[in-house]
Amino acid sequence: MREELVMLTAAELDVENCQPTDFPEPRRVYAWVRYPSKAVKVQAHAIAYTRTAVKIRFLEPMIKIHREGWVWLGAVTPADPD
Repeated sequence: MREELVMLTAAELDVENCQPTDFPEPRRVYAWVRYPSKAVKVQAHAIAYTRTAVKIRFLEPMIKIHREGWVWLGAVTPADPD
């Protein structure tokens, strides 16, 4: 049975006190995404941010479907420029 991806919740994002800002252009990054039993590092595009979190778009490795979701800022590192 496939595990469901775990992204940040609205409560964790606290958007009432910390409004998201869109990046003018998506930025290539690496990000850790979570499943109940493990974490997986994926290539992604950062598309928005708050002071504590980043919204990423990525190809979910287990099922090859594009997904979007929020992860903690510390789970994201910039990718090397081309």
